[in-house]
Amino acid sequence: MTTHQDQSMQKPLAVEILTKVLASLLGLVGFAAVLGAFYLLIRPNILMVFQQESLLAFSPLYYAVALMILAVLVGLVARGFWRYRNWARMVLLSGLVIFILYYFISIIFMILSTIFAGTSLVPVSSILRVIGLGLFYYLQVAGFPISLVYLLVKIEQYFIESARQRDFVEKIVRYVLLGTALSSIIVVILIFVFTMTEAWDSIQSIGLDTMLLGTIWRPGSIIGTDRAQFGLIPMIVGTILSTFGAVLIGVPLSIGTAILLAEVAPPAVREVFRPAVELLAGIPSVVYGLFGMVVLAPLIRHIDVPRNTGFGLLNASIILAVMIIPTVTSIAEDAIRAVPREYKEGSLALGGTHWQTITRAIIPAARSGIIAAVILGIGRALGETMAMIMVIGNSIALPSPLTNNPLTLFLNTARTLTGNIAVEINYAAGAHRSALFFTGVLLFLMILLVNSLARLLLHSKEEA
Repeated sequence: MTTHQDQSMQKPLAVEILTKVLASLLGLVGFAAVLGAFYLLIRPNILMVFQQESLLAFSPLYYAVALMILAVLVGLVARGFWRYRNWARMVLLSGLVIFILYYFISIIFMILSTIFAGTSLVPVSSILRVIGLGLFYYLQVAGFPISLVYLLVKIEQYFIESARQRDFVEKIVRYVLLGTALSSIIVVILIFVFTMTEAWDSIQSIGLDTMLLGTIWRPGSIIGTDRAQFGLIPMIVGTILSTFGAVLIGVPLSIGTAILLAEVAPPAVREVFRPAVELLAGIPSVVYGLFGMVVLAPLIRHIDVPRNTGFGLLNASIILAVMIIPTVTSIAEDAIRAVPREYKEGSLALGGTHWQTITRAIIPAARSGIIAAVILGIGRALGETMAMIMVIGNSIALPSPLTNNPLTLFLNTARTLTGNIAVEINYAAGAHRSALFFTGVLLFLMILLVNSLARLLLHSKEEA
């Protein structure tokens, strides 16, 4: 049997010519870079012609070293091409793709700057002409690299890749994937560090005890006369109560909808309900806020309780419950569908009804996914801003029952942590601004605490 290496040696004449030409051209480029480096060292004054741009105002030694490094790299690639090494083909291919994408983006921005520049509207004919010229210039410059990329892809089979090279590529891919996975963690850490840095002034000047235990938020007063003026307790309580109400209303609806879509509904009903639920996720939060203001507030106002304006925690909880339904439903449905079919068949074979199978076999098996869905729903509720500003009343006082009935607490107005930031960040300065950043830190820690509790609960359930 002919090996892959033997097959790679049997090359058509066209492939031989193309490979040798490319290797020779790369060699000439490397040789030209060496000559350029020596010329710069001998005649450094030549750079004065090009040093009108600040970017080019460096010592000639830097350019000479850069040209020497370029010459070495290009020479290695040329040698690899001459010997039909696959890594050389991949290096050249990557460079060509980067150049093609870079020039394409440059042409796009050039076209957009031409169309949108000026004080008058550009006619359609002129727009088409600019687009046509841009594409023509792009093909003029990138036509040859695109053709070369196509040829390099087609002749892949004639290049040799050793086991060592494959292992090297595998390691590179592994490290790239690890980097992409770590990027999310790095972004979260950077956001927390930035927010904490901005909030540090308030921690030093106001104090953690004042902000975390104070019940008065009065940023307009003078610091020092009333150290409880930046108390976040009213906003913390408003956030917790509105989120609790949303979970209390939305989670049962979401899980019920997920069970319906995954196990109960026939295909025709499922095809109608699933897009409707997914559509809820695409509705802007300001539309939910308008619905709460125009529809829910008058309905809640009909509840005969003194000082009930219709805007408050109940309105916010209902709006948040509707907003978390698509998130919790989609993830919970996927978790239910991921349960092995043997669980359902085994329960039915033992004489269980369909409902008993759902409640005693499928739901317990999908518990981790359902809890994850609820956690994401809580995170969605904690982070909502615009709709809360519109329906919760934005009172900075600590929520309390309107009557002796404790449930009237949800008819009172409140303010959430996110709403507090959004309402006041535009005009905040000094300690006030830093305190608002500390509000963001507190939100971050609350979401982290919720996730940690969920993981602890899942681990305890698995050990049990």
